[in-house]
Amino acid sequence: MNPFKIDGIVDGADYMPRKESDELLKYHKAGRNVLIRGPRRTGKSSLVVNTFQNVKCQFIRVDFWGVKTEAKAVEKIARAFEPFCKKMPILSGFNVAGVGLQWKSPEALSSVEDLLRLAPDLHKKKPVVIFFDEFQALLDLPDSDQFLGALRAEIQAQQEVQYIFAGSNQNRLMEIFYAQRSPFFKSAALMEVGSLDHDTFIQWLEAKFSETGRSVSPKLWNAIFELSHSIPGDVQDVCYHLWNDSEEGREIGAEDFGETLQRVLHERASGYEGMWNMLTDNQQKIATGLARYRDDKYTSSEFMQLSGATSPASVKRGIEALESKGLIWMSFKHWIFSDPFFALWIVNSVD
Repeated sequence: MNPFKIDGIVDGADYMPRKESDELLKYHKAGRNVLIRGPRRTGKSSLVVNTFQNVKCQFIRVDFWGVKTEAKAVEKIARAFEPFCKKMPILSGFNVAGVGLQWKSPEALSSVEDLLRLAPDLHKKKPVVIFFDEFQALLDLPDSDQFLGALRAEIQAQQEVQYIFAGSNQNRLMEIFYAQRSPFFKSAALMEVGSLDHDTFIQWLEAKFSETGRSVSPKLWNAIFELSHSIPGDVQDVCYHLWNDSEEGREIGAEDFGETLQRVLHERASGYEGMWNMLTDNQQKIATGLARYRDDKYTSSEFMQLSGATSPASVKRGIEALESKGLIWMSFKHWIFSDPFFALWIVNSVD
C-alpha cells in the first residue's frame, strides 16, 4: 500500500511530528487563543489535530469549508458539538431529517451564540479546545460582519475556553484578524507554520520508501523539492506518484522521475487543457509567466518578457483572476500554483 497519504488530515504513522506542537501547547497552557498562519498544504490542520490527541481536553473541530449561509455555519458548529449532546443542558440533537437542531428549552434559539454558550458548561468537566478550521470562509456569508461580531462577542466572554483559528487563504485570514474594522482585530496570538526542515523531512520520506522496500537516489530530492516549492503536501504528492510507478527492491532515479512526470502530465492533459481554455488571453499570459518565473518581482522586465504581459496593470488583473479561480496562492511573497503539475504542464505545453 502506498505509504503517502495526500488528502485530508493525517495522523498516526502518516503524520510527521512538528516542533510547532510545543509552541501550540504553550499557548494552550497559557489559555491563549491562537491564529495559525501558513501556506496551503503545510499541514496546519493536521498539526492542531495531532497536537491535542494526547492532551486531556475536549477537542472540537469545526470545518467551515464551503459555508455560504449563516444557517450552514451554525449547523457546522452544532454537528461538531453533537458528540457531546448528552452533556449539554439545552441541546438534545438534530431532528429526524438531520436538518435543524432540537433544543430542550423551547425558549432557546439555534444561533451561533446559543451554541458557543455550551462550551463553558462542557469546560466544567474537562478543558475545552475549539478549533475553527477554514475560518476565512465566514467572510463569504451575506452579513459576515454581523456574524463575526456575534462570534467574537461570545468568544471574548469565554476566558476559560481556548479557540484556535486556521485556514487555507492567508490573505483573507489576515483580513479578519488584522483589519482594524474587523471584530476579531488582534484577538488571537499569531503562530507561523512554515515548511519542514529539509534534512529531517527527507529522512522521514526516505523511511517511508524504505519501509515498503524502495529507495530514492539522494540526487533526486532537490528536483522533488523544487517542483513542489518545498510545500510539504505537494512534496508528498510527488512522492505518492513516484511510489506508484516504482518496483520493490529498486532505487528510484532521475530517469524514473522523468517518466513519472510524463505519465502524470499525460493523464491530466485533457483536464489541464480544459482549465487552460477557460482562461482569458491575459490570464494565460500571466499563468505562463508565473510558471516560468522564480523571483517575486512580478512587474519586472524579465517577468513581462516571459509572460508577454503588456503592462503592470494587466499583470495585476491576471494575478487577481487566477487567485480568485483558486489556481494560484501567495506563499512568502511568491505566487505558487495550487497544482505544481499544472505549472509543469504549462512550461512543457505552452509556446
